[in-house]
Amino acid sequence: MPTVRKLDGYAGALLLEREASDRVEIVVITFWHSLDSIQAFAGADLEQAVVANEAASLLTEFDRRVGHHELVMKDEV
Repeated sequence: MPTVRKLDGYAGALLLEREASDRVEIVVITFWHSLDSIQAFAGADLEQAVVANEAASLLTEFDRRVGHHELVMKDEV
């Protein structure tokens, strides 16, 4: 995270975790100011997942492709 925090356009992240019967599932959601910011980080193929080698070595499997969505509403209490 320290490296990602220094990137222009990075706006934060959420890490969600859920215990399943035989594994722990993790969902990572990152926030960026623009698709250009994502492209500067991820490269030309915006949907190719960027997973650090250190993280990949700890995971039994992970998605190789990602999706991007625009935030249209955020509700906080």
